[in-house]
Amino acid sequence: MRYVRQAGSDPAFLIKAMSEAGGELRSLLLGQQLGLLLEPGEPPDEDWCLMGIAYHLRDVEERVMGQLHPMVLYRDPEIPHVDLDDIPFRTDYEDEDEEDLLDAFSFYRRRTAYLLWDLNPGDWDRRGIHPYRGAMTVTELVRELYQHDLEHLWQARRMLEARVRARR
Repeated sequence: MRYVRQAGSDPAFLIKAMSEAGGELRSLLLGQQLGLLLEPGEPPDEDWCLMGIAYHLRDVEERVMGQLHPMVLYRDPEIPHVDLDDIPFRTDYEDEDEEDLLDAFSFYRRRTAYLLWDLNPGDWDRRGIHPYRGAMTVTELVRELYQHDLEHLWQARRMLEARVRARR
């Protein structure tokens, strides 16, 4: 799903952009009917549904904190792999409440933003050692998270627009 051109590396831009993208995703999905949220997408989104996106975003945001915390606290720590392309199974989220998922995503996003706002400019160059990709900086990790948000924002919009067209 990697088709977003690489974003900048200015910390203030990345934090602001992450917050805005996360808020827009939340407002796009909040209040949608459960049937619509669980309806499978059409190609290229056939393996996704809107509830799956919400579940995935919450899961990724929580796991990225598990990468950022050690990077900020220690010198070159090993960080866990977070699969940004992992598509959740319907059984993972079908019993979830969409508001709870979106609230949890917002909670973890705020924690991420607060952690990042507290960093000094040099801290953005701190590294963690990823098991598959090697050394990654805080900047690279946050840029990737922001791009991930944009991909799912565009995906959710595309899926909602397809449903509107289908109902005409």
